[in-house]
Amino acid sequence: MATKPSRSGLLKLAEEQLTCPVCLDHYINPKTLPCLHSFCQHCLEGLPLDKNNETYYLFCPTCRHRTELPENGAGAFPVAFTINNLKDMHSLIKKTPNSQEAVTPICTDHGRPLEFFCGTCDAVICSHCSVRNHKHHECELITDSYTKHCQKLRECLSPVVGKKEVLKKVISSLSERESEIRERGEGVLEEIHKMVEEIMSTLYQSGRKLTGQARRVTDAKLKVLSVQIKAAEKSLSLLEDVEDYVELSLKTGTPQQVLRSKKQMMEHMSEVTAQINVEELYPNEKADFVLSNNIKSIHHIGDIVTYSSTALQQCRVKRVGSFQRFPKKKTFLFSLSMEAPDSSLLSVPVSSLRCSLVPVVHTIPEINCPWGVAASDNHVTVTEFNGKCVTILDRKGKKVQSLEGGGNVKFSVPRGLAITTDKFILLSDKDKIQKIDMNGYYIASVGERGTESLQFQFPAGSANGQFMFPLGIALDSQGLVYVADCNNHRIQKFSPDGNFLAQFGTKTFGAGKLNSPYGIAIDTVGTGLVYVSEWGNHRISVFTSEGEFVTKFGKEGNNIDQFKNPKGLTFDKNGFLYICDSGNDRLVVY
Repeated sequence: MATKPSRSGLLKLAEEQLTCPVCLDHYINPKTLPCLHSFCQHCLEGLPLDKNNETYYLFCPTCRHRTELPENGAGAFPVAFTINNLKDMHSLIKKTPNSQEAVTPICTDHGRPLEFFCGTCDAVICSHCSVRNHKHHECELITDSYTKHCQKLRECLSPVVGKKEVLKKVISSLSERESEIRERGEGVLEEIHKMVEEIMSTLYQSGRKLTGQARRVTDAKLKVLSVQIKAAEKSLSLLEDVEDYVELSLKTGTPQQVLRSKKQMMEHMSEVTAQINVEELYPNEKADFVLSNNIKSIHHIGDIVTYSSTALQQCRVKRVGSFQRFPKKKTFLFSLSMEAPDSSLLSVPVSSLRCSLVPVVHTIPEINCPWGVAASDNHVTVTEFNGKCVTILDRKGKKVQSLEGGGNVKFSVPRGLAITTDKFILLSDKDKIQKIDMNGYYIASVGERGTESLQFQFPAGSANGQFMFPLGIALDSQGLVYVADCNNHRIQKFSPDGNFLAQFGTKTFGAGKLNSPYGIAIDTVGTGLVYVSEWGNHRISVFTSEGEFVTKFGKEGNNIDQFKNPKGLTFDKNGFLYICDSGNDRLVVY
């Protein structure tokens, strides 16, 4: 059993514990907060409050724990009995300096010593209380059970002590990491200083470049965070506006008005909450950039090596190769070659690379029902079905030239087209194939309506190697031929000499199915994947060269990643995908 502290020890303990940490004076009417810290009632009443809706909160001056203020104010917090006991002990010891005996408290109801403890009610009682009000309760003498209860409290205190030790280690670890970061930062600054001092006379311009690079990294990160903050504030404002409107409607509107507007308000609330992705608003940037020095070249003294999502987004994918798909694991395996902007060094974990098959670049509007598209050098050529012309665009989408036919060149229903290696345009136009130069002058044509050699007409058939309104055609890197068999809702695959090899696709709306495929293109520079435009499903479906479904994107509409009856599509030498969004009169570039 533990020995009782000496009189001087008790007096010292009491004096240390009787000072309020707010007013620094002896406690007056002390109250205990849920975090177990105690303060004078009037000190608590003087603390600033934080209001949330209709509830007020205060923060503990010691640990900053947020506590709800009772409806009756700070006076409703529990009395700090430990402080009051210390005050009584302090007064008693000072009045009776030679007394070593403890004074037993008296029951206010019966005037007898409080010698019993009721375990049922968790209360200290006298002998009369134990007989009258606690007759069948678990009562025991305090002198017999106090040690047991103290032991129980110490057992309950064990997890607290254990967690306290863990937190001490955590704080120590955080302090060590803080010191490491500060030392690393100071070390980097010192490295920069020494390096610049050594070669200042010849590398002053490079030093300014390095400083500018560091500032650009900082500004880029701050810019990203600024955009995120504005987006988050905008989303918050939007939610608050919706909430205010609904609350005002409920408070001021009649039942009939509220019920009439109920559906509209619920749809709007669902729409607003659905369009806000909270995950995208968490911080994308970190303060994790360091100096990587290189003094081998007098023209380049170093780089700030950093992880930056902004710089990562600006990287250019040079090549994607070794593409493999594992359907059971729902994963892909490929090699990736990237080029960072400004030749800067970018250090990123692999987990930060998020690959998307359909990153939208831009759209080129005001094209009258585009049907076929082909890319060559720095130009993109498009057939405008309703405009009965061929339009040549530059890489930025600006119209360079419009070929409307002249002399012995007439366009009836221009559809598919291709650019030859010697820069001539081949154009499918009704029953013939026309060859013209880049200025629209006639070179040659073949075909007429019919079923004989070099005659064209809608063939009909659903067997392998037969077609029902064939439209798009593409060649892969091995020379294999892929044909979009539109009215059979499939893609047929042939050898270079025309022998049927395989087919894939059936008419339906599900993933991996096809509904009126019009255009087809193969990413021969990168992945080797087959892209098919579905006129009936208003989307683009992607397959492997063996016909295995990979993904799809798009739906009916005129917004980003939406199409209306897409037709021709093609890849350029840089891997950009051009899609004729015919129903929206635009060319979409991915």
